[in-house]
This record gives sequence, structure tokens and C-alpha cells, in this order.
Amino acid sequence: MLDMAVTRHPPIRDQIAVVIRNAIVNLDLRPGQLLIERELCEMTGASRPSVREALRQLEAEGLVESQNGRGTIVRTLSAEEAANIYEVRAELEGFAARLFCERADETLQARIADAVQMMERANDGDLDAASILAAQRSFYQALFEGAGNPLLDQLVQGLQVRIAQLRAMTLEVPGRPRDSLEEFQSLARELSARRRGAAQKVATAHVRRAAQAMAQAMTARASG
Repeated sequence: MLDMAVTRHPPIRDQIAVVIRNAIVNLDLRPGQLLIERELCEMTGASRPSVREALRQLEAEGLVESQNGRGTIVRTLSAEEAANIYEVRAELEGFAARLFCERADETLQARIADAVQMMERANDGDLDAASILAAQRSFYQALFEGAGNPLLDQLVQGLQVRIAQLRAMTLEVPGRPRDSLEEFQSLARELSARRRGAAQKVATAHVRRAAQAMAQAMTARASG
């Protein structure tokens, strides 16, 4: 068969967008922060026109916004938008947990266990938020892969950047990292035992508690 595959590197603007997007997700660039083109050029080693193209791409994704007289800032989700995201996320993650119990193999079970161990280590001693977020990403990657439903995974990917940004903010709520760890541990036990109904219930409850933490974080941010 004739091989007609074409190998191309991502455009520069896409590479810059990935760098800025990751910085937003990890809260290195925080909601409301002004994005200075000169600093972004220094950070990425890219030209100003390429940075501007990347910012337009991120604006179309709803991650940044242009404000007259001020420039481009990291977009701050409203409380209503966050609540809507958590409502959808609760149902999707609960469903994924149920499917995982039915379909996941032992390799994916092991990846869930490894991710929880990473969270436990990150919670020991000084809180390592970056490591916690990385472990949570690993957990969810295994969860949705184990669910074995490409459409479900596609729906989640469409929300993933916003979910990751909100997840990082909830870790700032006092006591939330430890509570979150206990919820992940509980979910991992149900997934390991393949108790479908219990896993779905625990996964949904975890997201609803995260939504409460987010509301608390937004209230604190507004009053501060």
C-alpha cells in the first residue's frame, strides 16, 4: 500500500498556546493576570506576532480575554460558569467510574493505584500542589481510558482545560487537599473492587464536594 502519511511539526502559534495554556492550568498565570507580550516572548522565545496569534487562539478557547485599554488577561470564570462545569463533570465522571468497573483491565487498575500513591506522597510534609495536580491528571487519564468510551473521553477533553484550572484553585482552600485525597482513595477502592454503583456514587460525590470548595475559593477571592 502506498504510504501517503505527512509528518509535520505543530505551528509555532500552537506550541506557544500549549505553553501558555499549561501555565494557566497550573496557576503560574493566574485568573485576572495581565499577559504582557514582551514577557511572553521572553518566556517562549517566540516573536511577538506568533505570541499574538497564540493569544487569539486561547481567547477563542475562552482562556484569555482582551480588555479595552488594558490588554489581554487570563479570563476569570464566573461562579455560574464554574457551577455549570461541575454539574456536567459530576455526571461524566460518575458514568466513567461505572464503566471503568465493567471494562478496565488490570493494567489500568494498577495505574489508578499508582496515581493515588503519587497523591499520598505529594500530601506528605509540605504540600506539593504541582505534584498533586500531576497525580490527579494521571488518575483521570486512567479512569477515562478504562471507561472504554471514546465519545465520553471526547466530551471530557472539551472541558479538560477549564476543569484543570478549577481543580488547581480548589487546592488553595484550607483542608481541601487532604479531603480530596481521602475521596480519591475511596474511589480507588470501589474501582478496584469493581463495585459499579458505589464507584459511580463516590465519583459523583467527589465532584460535588469539589464544587463546594470552588464556591468557597471564589467567595474568598472576591472578599479578598
